[in-house]
Amino acid sequence: MSLENARHNLKEFGKELGLGELDFDENNTCILGIDDEFSLHITYEPNSKRLYLYSPLLDGLPKDQKILLKLYEKLLEGSMLGGQMAGGGVGVAVKEEIILIHCTLDMEHAVSSALRAFAPLYVETVEKWRRICRDISEGREPSEEPPRRPGQQGQIQGPSSPGGQPGFIKI
Repeated sequence: MSLENARHNLKEFGKELGLGELDFDENNTCILGIDDEFSLHITYEPNSKRLYLYSPLLDGLPKDQKILLKLYEKLLEGSMLGGQMAGGGVGVAVKEEIILIHCTLDMEHAVSSALRAFAPLYVETVEKWRRICRDISEGREPSEEPPRRPGQQGQIQGPSSPGGQPGFIKI
């Protein structure tokens, strides 16, 4: 039942974006490109009956230990009770030098529009934290406010167009 709800959520999300019916691969995962900048990974985990959303915030950790400490402090501050992480959290794979943001949606009790409703907030949160991580890693004070034009929204990459160019869908 929960897997079917997760599939239905993913299909509704794909329809909303004009991508058609999205589905999970053999690993129960669907990966979408966002603004040609980062990826949104959506994975259904049958044991927990949850849909996991996760995205990289930074590829490559700062080599300067003071900058790395400042980055870790900012991430921990922002993830306190999920307050600035859309209710989720952040994790670091030190060996792989990757920082991921993650959130979960309970598929046992979620409505079929849960993913569709949550995705814009999630994408906005990822964009904000990617900017903060980049600023700190490059030695600047973090900018938490997006440099957006009025009406600008995140975009999700759809399937390649006939010419092979990826398309982007606003959310």
